[in-house]
Amino acid sequence: MLSKSNFKILPILIGFILCNLVLAAQDHVDSSIQTSFKNWNHFHQSGDYTAAVKQAQVGFEFAEKAANRPLMAEALYKEGLSLLKLTKRLNKNRKLAKAQLEKGLFHLARVDAPDLKIKIIEQLLWIANKQKEIEQIAIYQNQILQIKALEKASAKNEVLAENKTKLENKVNTLAVQKKVLSNRVKSLTEEQLESELLIALQKNQVDSLGFQILKDSFLLQQKELVLSDQANKLELQNSQIELQNSMIDLQKSQRNFFLALAGIVGLLAIGAVMRYLETKKHYATLQAKNEIIKEEKHKSEQLLLNILPAVVANELKVNGVAKARKYDNATVLFSDFKNFSAIAESLSPERLVHELDFYFKTFDDIIGKYNLEKIKTIGDAYMCVGGLPEENANNPLEMVEAALEIQSYLTALKLQRAEKGEPFFEARIGIHTGPLVAGVVGSRKFAYDVWGDTVNVAARLESKSEAGKVNISSTTYEVIKNKFNCEFRGKIPIKNRGEVDMYFVEGLVG
Repeated sequence: MLSKSNFKILPILIGFILCNLVLAAQDHVDSSIQTSFKNWNHFHQSGDYTAAVKQAQVGFEFAEKAANRPLMAEALYKEGLSLLKLTKRLNKNRKLAKAQLEKGLFHLARVDAPDLKIKIIEQLLWIANKQKEIEQIAIYQNQILQIKALEKASAKNEVLAENKTKLENKVNTLAVQKKVLSNRVKSLTEEQLESELLIALQKNQVDSLGFQILKDSFLLQQKELVLSDQANKLELQNSQIELQNSMIDLQKSQRNFFLALAGIVGLLAIGAVMRYLETKKHYATLQAKNEIIKEEKHKSEQLLLNILPAVVANELKVNGVAKARKYDNATVLFSDFKNFSAIAESLSPERLVHELDFYFKTFDDIIGKYNLEKIKTIGDAYMCVGGLPEENANNPLEMVEAALEIQSYLTALKLQRAEKGEPFFEARIGIHTGPLVAGVVGSRKFAYDVWGDTVNVAARLESKSEAGKVNISSTTYEVIKNKFNCEFRGKIPIKNRGEVDMYFVEGLVG
């Protein structure tokens, strides 16, 4: 059980423990503030300003808990420095830094910390210069001058206070000496009293003289302080006058600069407009030339496509040369007009060329419907091929369909012209399927041509055909026999091949 004496000691013990806990907590807060400031210094020096801002904020939180205004202001100052170093969102960071620095000044309002105040105001002055806030620049400069003047006056006041203390100590010493002397006087004889009095008077005169000298020195320092204060005020007034003059000069310089800038901008604008008009005119000329070039290029490409297949023309444009190619299953058609020489003699050269052009354009339109490739015309002969330049297994069927359509057209035209008594042409057509080689020949006038025995056989089949008929070989027949009705003509001899099976195509089956 606890005794009465223990109950008396217990509150003291609890108070002691609480006091130690408070001190320990305070030490922990102070340690945390210093640690955050050290971390801030490390990150700020190494260029990691975002981390430095966070460390300054941590330091402010600890200082706020400790209600330590100078450390709160220092944390805000450090945060402002790091914010001003950030390169992204400059305007936003400058505004935030300005707010934090002004908050730091607020916490120092009743604190004697002139050095930190000046450092904060110098950063605010830097921001004002960057943002060209002339009035704020003057205010911050004036504040710095006032703080420095007060700091100077405070130092002199400290000297005066020290001298005052010395005088008071001297007066107290004299009072003690006077009391001692009074007691001694009471114990002395008349002669001794006279002697001591003379000595005391002499000493008193000396002390009075020293005291007067010290007093005069004190008064002199007071006068010097007043004069110094007046000099500081005069210096401050002169500084304000100089600042106003500087502001006036700055405004004049700015006005002159803006006038000069306006003149330069005006000249540049005139030059830009003239340059724009010239460029626009040049661009219009170039556009016109480009349109002409595009049109001519299009004409050239169309002309090239009239001479060569599209695939071959593209290969020739890209590589500068088109390689010859072998085709294992191509179909060749030859067409020739019956009695062409006799009819041609009755026509003028112009009318003859016109007639040939009329017939061959119709042939071109028909074979174009069936994906066939025109190769060339020689006099009244017309030659086309199926299955190239891109291979096509159905090319014999397409060729025979085209040939029948050509003969059907010529028959209908013959009836129309015969009724009018106008000349007309009848054609013999021969078709053969087999291997051949196709390619481009020539360097000045390109020509897409085909070579091989298949071409020769097709020419012979045409010569053995009849007007209005489509004569095909057995090779072609084997491919088309299930779709077209054909008349077997028997074995007919041709040059360099002996006898060859031939067929007349009569029309579609059914």
